[in-house]
Amino acid sequence: MQVKNLDEVNDYLKKLPEDSFDDAKLIFQKAVLAADAKVKLRFASMVIKSRTGNLMRSLRTSVTGTTLKTLQASFYSAANVAGIEVKYAAMQELGSEAMLGGPIRAKNAYKNMPGGPYLNIPVFSNLTPAGVMRKSAKMLFDEGAHIHKSKAGNWGVFMGDKMMMVLKKEVTIPARLGMVDAANDQIPTILSGLRDLIGED
Repeated sequence: MQVKNLDEVNDYLKKLPEDSFDDAKLIFQKAVLAADAKVKLRFASMVIKSRTGNLMRSLRTSVTGTTLKTLQASFYSAANVAGIEVKYAAMQELGSEAMLGGPIRAKNAYKNMPGGPYLNIPVFSNLTPAGVMRKSAKMLFDEGAHIHKSKAGNWGVFMGDKMMMVLKKEVTIPARLGMVDAANDQIPTILSGLRDLIGED
């Protein structure tokens, strides 16, 4: 995905003398680092709740090019972190409505249960104070969990008499990563810096 107003940025780059390349590159570097910091703040403030931290660690910035004409700044999510595949950046950025045209629906898990298949969603008793899942369904079943219907009529994964996961047919993931918005927010700063290099007010 590209940010807005790139044509305006490119127009300013065309006006610059080539000996201003290093200064323009520095402007781009500061901008992508600021965008990166803004998104990572969403993890720190728990707007995005993280269980493994891999999504945050997958965020990368780069500034490439050897001339003003080829100068390009990128802010992206790497495909893997320390050999672990990171697949869900686009879903967190765009949300399930944009990615799938609707909610994420159960496919195979618990398909032999009445009304199945289901997704398992951790409930309060299986969440840390930060809202991060404590134990996966596999971990719970390895510890002796069982499937049971609650008094409210919902199927769930229980440890003793305590529900740890509720079983749902579908779940909607909102757009919440904010990488494009963070990058767009830096465009005025980039333009201001390029105007200063040109000498425009």
